[in-house]
Amino acid sequence: MSCCSSGYCNFNFPEGPPLVDVPVSNLQAKYLFLPYGTLLSKGETVRIWMENGKTRVVLIEEKIKLLFSGDGPTPLEYDRVLPWELIAFDSGIEIGELMHWQDHPLYNPDTTSVVLVFSQIIEVPKTFKDVLRSWLYRIRTL
Repeated sequence: MSCCSSGYCNFNFPEGPPLVDVPVSNLQAKYLFLPYGTLLSKGETVRIWMENGKTRVVLIEEKIKLLFSGDGPTPLEYDRVLPWELIAFDSGIEIGELMHWQDHPLYNPDTTSVVLVFSQIIEVPKTFKDVLRSWLYRIRTL
């Protein structure tokens, strides 16, 4: 059954920075696994999105290329351990599927899989004083 029959997919993304290729599981995501790579690069401002149409502007902190072998994914350029459970959770896939991506039917050995690491842009919440001032300004300009 399609999600569009219930009207969930009837949304348009507003104008803004480019969208990442696949959705994330939540807007607080720090990582995103892209099985077929991406043209996006480190330092770019992009929007992550969820399947319900909500978006959030983030900054790409790192782009980590992966090599898949019998032991699972390993970073090509970095000598460190990645939090695979968190990457799977943020990407919305199962950890077993991620760790054995080379055995997945959609695996393409001609592409380089990547993990994007995001830096969330801090949004300063409005204080009561800011809300009150904007309300008083609207009353004054009536």
